[in-house]
Amino acid sequence: MVDIDLLKRLVSIPSEPGNIEAKREAARLIVSAAEEKGLNAEYVEDSAGIPNAIIKHPNGRGRRVVFLVHHDVVPAGDGWDFDPYKPFVKDGKLFGRGSADDKSSIVAALGALASVDDPVVDPVVVSVGAEETGESEEFMRQIRGDIIVVLDSGPYVSVGASGSLRIKIKVHGKQAHSGYPFLGKNAIYCAAKILHFIEHLGHVAERTFVSRYRAPEHYDRVPLRLSATMFRSGIAGNVIPDSAEILVDVRTVPGYDGEFAWEWIRESILSFAESGGMCVSLERETLMRPWISEGEHAKRFADIVADVTGKPQDLYIDLGGTDGVHFADRMPVVQFGPLRSECNIHGKNEFVYIDDVETVERVVETVLREGI
Repeated sequence: MVDIDLLKRLVSIPSEPGNIEAKREAARLIVSAAEEKGLNAEYVEDSAGIPNAIIKHPNGRGRRVVFLVHHDVVPAGDGWDFDPYKPFVKDGKLFGRGSADDKSSIVAALGALASVDDPVVDPVVVSVGAEETGESEEFMRQIRGDIIVVLDSGPYVSVGASGSLRIKIKVHGKQAHSGYPFLGKNAIYCAAKILHFIEHLGHVAERTFVSRYRAPEHYDRVPLRLSATMFRSGIAGNVIPDSAEILVDVRTVPGYDGEFAWEWIRESILSFAESGGMCVSLERETLMRPWISEGEHAKRFADIVADVTGKPQDLYIDLGGTDGVHFADRMPVVQFGPLRSECNIHGKNEFVYIDDVETVERVVETVLREGI
């Protein structure tokens, strides 16, 4: 049974980036709630002063299974139909910032540990305080276990995730007075042609560079993807701009990694620009590599989810980046959670289906009873 009261209390805490006191309040609430449930709990601040909570079962034994969650949230922003930090339940959903991402998973994990008296594994719940900003990466790198279950995903079994690469394209023109456009070369017009070509490359990538791994939605198999996401140009309303910058976000996949994507996109754009008499330069920044964690652990976890839900389970990789990247090089990883795309994750009016939270709790409970 989902502890709705605890979830409401957690969601009511505005643990946004920069609000360190709220993050401390959330971590301490997790610790006190765990202790009230008869679990061992510890409040830990990392070297950067970020608050974390570590929960252990007093009767844990055997293989250490780490359940990773986080109690920080993205900023709520404006435009909500209600106060994002006054959670409420309606039509089987709990509404509020962080309800789905990721405070419901914290409640589910604690509930599961408290419901099993004698687990066949050594379960540890680790709730980090700065997952959304990436500041918890160093702390996560210190986590040790025999397997990790990242409870920050959709209601499907995920065994990998896309990587991310950012490419900055600078388009060079010639500055001139806008009353004499024939004396300049408008970088915005050149950039418009480049932008149209980037859209074309995106379609080509999705058709051509397709991994062998299932996608949780829209695609059958996860492809390489790229999108223009930012544009900047101009210094004044009466000046023909001599430069424009385009930022391209690239989502890489196992088999078509950042190096492959960079070379293909770079060569394609340089060739296109040259054929059109345009001058461009490109820079890159790799943010996250794609990763995959296949093996018997994934099949076993899928069987557990199938038993709990009564539905056969395939194995997927996430379309976005996930925290599994911090663990896949040293332990088996599997991902699961209550985050559906319609739950407005990182958007206004976020909510979580209470039935999905209960499913996560039952899955964790089964892992404790049967092992993985």
